[in-house]
Amino acid sequence: MTAATAPPADPMAPEPTTEPPHQEVPGRSRRIVRLLRLWYGRLLLAVAVLWLLYATVRVLASARWHWSLVLEIAPPLFLLAIPAVLLVAGAAACGRRRLLTTGVSGLALALALTTGSGLNWPALWRDQGPVPSGALRVVSLNTQYWGKAAGTDRVYAYLREHPADVYLLQEHVGWTAGLGEAGYWRIDDDEELRRQFPGYHIARRGELLTLSRFPVLAQSTVGLRRPTAPGGRPDFGEEFHREKVLRTDLAVGDKVLSTYNVHLTVPMALDNLNPFSGFDFDTYFQRKFAWREAEMRALERDLAANPHPTLIAGDFNTTAASRSLDGLRELSTDLTPISTEFLPLSWKYAALGEFEWDSVLNQRLPFFRLDWAFTAGGAKAHRYAFVPADGLSEHRMQDLRITL
Repeated sequence: MTAATAPPADPMAPEPTTEPPHQEVPGRSRRIVRLLRLWYGRLLLAVAVLWLLYATVRVLASARWHWSLVLEIAPPLFLLAIPAVLLVAGAAACGRRRLLTTGVSGLALALALTTGSGLNWPALWRDQGPVPSGALRVVSLNTQYWGKAAGTDRVYAYLREHPADVYLLQEHVGWTAGLGEAGYWRIDDDEELRRQFPGYHIARRGELLTLSRFPVLAQSTVGLRRPTAPGGRPDFGEEFHREKVLRTDLAVGDKVLSTYNVHLTVPMALDNLNPFSGFDFDTYFQRKFAWREAEMRALERDLAANPHPTLIAGDFNTTAASRSLDGLRELSTDLTPISTEFLPLSWKYAALGEFEWDSVLNQRLPFFRLDWAFTAGGAKAHRYAFVPADGLSEHRMQDLRITL
């Protein structure tokens, strides 16, 4: 039996052809979506790069360049929130832009977490423990022009509601709106202070007022600029602008407690921020920066030579994003870890209606921390909290318990 053989091919039959697979042409809507995602990714990457550049320059320029005063005004929440939003938004980008945006945003977020977020991580696990018997209570408050909005009587009532052994008060001063830096004037009210706080001792200079149940052994201003006239004294305007740290030595039993009442020079005033006014911003920020650096260096020098237990507290006009406090932290203990607040905030913009930006900036909740406290020389803090000022001031009060 022979195997079957295939029939011969028909030479007249057409050759078989192989057609390419059908390629679907994207519809118009899909092409638009792809184009939008493409430009979305490019725009998002550009924003992320610009933000990382800002964050890097902010860290490198802080306390080194006078324009860093502008770079540091971003609230800590913004430093965290903006790169976090960019990080999440990057997931909607396509291709390598998604990876690049995620990487750049992640770097900016890491930079914020390590150099200016203001987050108080020990608050998540720290056990405060009891306050030792006999601990001193010290409160510090920027009174916002001695209760200009709420009234002087409210200042006295509020302070009595928080009885303390020592009060460190800033902005014990009058201010006339519309005159800018020339609008400050002295408040001469020692007799009223003695009536409101019987038994307390008074130390004051410029806008700084310290009230103490303990006798005042000595008081001095730190970093005082020499008066222009030989042997003369500066007028009140010069006192206000250049005497921003008041040291008071107090007799507490057989020990001496040194308190530094601090209100560093304001880095900028919102009534000077019109870029079309012809104002000389560069000279303005150079002066502000030089004054602030001189005040901080003078405080550091005085503290380094002080042998007594010490408390430093007040309105530093400095955010967690600034490196201006680095030198002070090397000489003393920042009390932030003692606070139970994960994100301590102490200041909200609350101008008294003088500025046209009120409707935008005058919000209910604080977004910044400008108030700080430190101990040195053996003084130890056992409680540190921010207390609402109940409309008296744009600042929250710092409330401390310390032992020597």
